[in-house]
Amino acid sequence: MTASTNPVMSFRRGGSAAEQAEKEANVSSGGRRGPDYFSLREDGASTVVRLLTDHDEWIWVDQHSFVPTKPGPKDAEKWPESMTSVCRYDKAFGGHYSDCYIDDAKIKNKWGKLASPRIRVWALAIERELVRGDGSEALGGPSMNGIVVGVRDKIDEIDELDAEGKATGIKLKYPRIIVINQPMKGFFSNLKALYGLYRTVCDRDFEITRDGTGTDTNYKIVPIDPIPELKPGTPAWEKYGQAVAEREISLDAIVADKASDEYYARFFDPSKTVDKDGNVVASGSAATTSGMVNLPAAAEAAAPAPDGTTGLPADLQARIRNLGAPAA
Repeated sequence: MTASTNPVMSFRRGGSAAEQAEKEANVSSGGRRGPDYFSLREDGASTVVRLLTDHDEWIWVDQHSFVPTKPGPKDAEKWPESMTSVCRYDKAFGGHYSDCYIDDAKIKNKWGKLASPRIRVWALAIERELVRGDGSEALGGPSMNGIVVGVRDKIDEIDELDAEGKATGIKLKYPRIIVINQPMKGFFSNLKALYGLYRTVCDRDFEITRDGTGTDTNYKIVPIDPIPELKPGTPAWEKYGQAVAEREISLDAIVADKASDEYYARFFDPSKTVDKDGNVVASGSAATTSGMVNLPAAAEAAAPAPDGTTGLPADLQARIRNLGAPAA
């Protein structure tokens, strides 16, 4: 019997721990489309979000940011100039990986500085939008024209897939789930302060506005009055948990994939590549790289096998299953 080659992940969680770790690090070092990532590209841009991942469940990891990618395949229509990656030496993987190409090769980021890992935090959220009166009676009448009268989910249309993974032509509508990946300083520390006030960050919407450009960027986070009918434990909240489950979105798997053999071979390590079958092989060779095990993408490793097993610890499976679901 072959031993499992999937890493047993135990991600570090909690906003307080992440904030403390970031401070310590700064002192010492100075088929179905997946969810979109939170992004406000211009100074002054804003959006509204509803956090699905509460303070104590935020995942935090050592992460390389803005790492230049290697040249893409010839048939690639678009190829990113730089990507982020989770450091393969992160404690979450328990020594599963014996290398980290970005660390070992002392790769520099797109600004020419060493792409040393820094603490970054991950969470899931729903992207929402403010609704303003348009003068109609349905939205408050003429007196509310141009005034905010409510908040609603943005909606994604996702292709329904058949048993063979092919689109059926039917579009399924879901609330727009996004992944937030930001540092504590300037982003999650603001949410942490609000958690200290409300004891949760899931019971209300937040309007987030970008302030600044480049590395000199902060985010202004303003809480919106809570909607009593929409918070963990209410029937309305269940649609979020259902959307996460039906779209098979696992925050743990998304984070782990950023450290996988396949991810590093595809985007960074020039000595390796990914063949048409998804195997990690030596560049220019059909053989597997010496010392490299053909692993499935971490996202696939976290998905249930036909027998219901996942290769993840039971408590981690439970967290994934309950992510965004109403509290008992």
